[in-house]
Amino acid sequence: MAKLILKFEAAVLKEIPLQKAAISIGRSPGNDVVIDNLAVSGHHAKLSLDQDHYVIEDMSSLNGTFLNNQRIRRSLLKDGDEILIGKHTLVYQDEGGVPAGVPAAVEKTQQLPSAADATVVLDTKKRREFLAKATSIATEGASSEAKEKLGCLVVLDGRTDQREYILTSKLCVIGKSPMATVKLKGWFAPKVAAIINRREGRYEIAPSNKTVAKVNSEVLSAPRELKEGDVIQIKRVKLQFNFRE
Repeated sequence: MAKLILKFEAAVLKEIPLQKAAISIGRSPGNDVVIDNLAVSGHHAKLSLDQDHYVIEDMSSLNGTFLNNQRIRRSLLKDGDEILIGKHTLVYQDEGGVPAGVPAAVEKTQQLPSAADATVVLDTKKRREFLAKATSIATEGASSEAKEKLGCLVVLDGRTDQREYILTSKLCVIGKSPMATVKLKGWFAPKVAAIINRREGRYEIAPSNKTVAKVNSEVLSAPRELKEGDVIQIKRVKLQFNFRE
């Protein structure tokens, strides 16, 4: 029987036996697999049975669904595949055999064309090329909200877990917290330094601690809209805000 293993970083949260022809995944309580994380859409993705194999399909989510580090819309699953949804990983294990009485899904599986490997980051240009290609796959046929102009943060200085962040989520947390989108490193890094909200193509940054965050060298004392080229500074970390072309 096939199953999913839900993980957050290295911690295994639960195992989900696949006993239905369709399995919904998302943040809303009505899903078969509920992932309570702001980076996850209400109805993010679904698994469906096609003959004797399951397929994974993205449901026009804002942050996308990744299979083995490739952003996909729909793809066949095989034993050992890793599905990334928000900050959680679902490991697909197929021990063989379809549960008795489970009808196969009517739709036929369409294997997606391969995208560039997200983990091979040679320079900023190649990273942008990959993200542009991945976004074009994921947003095809999606809602107009998913096609809005996206902002990004490029790390100019300081210690973070990445060198560039695409702000696809409605809420982006900057800090040392495990749930932060932009993760700061270092002993004295604040758990939550600032929060960026995305509304209708506009990005607004708000402080969590008035003595920590700065925008263009000015202390961030109240929420303000981010403009092209703005530089956010949190202690020794500097991030430049830009809109993606």
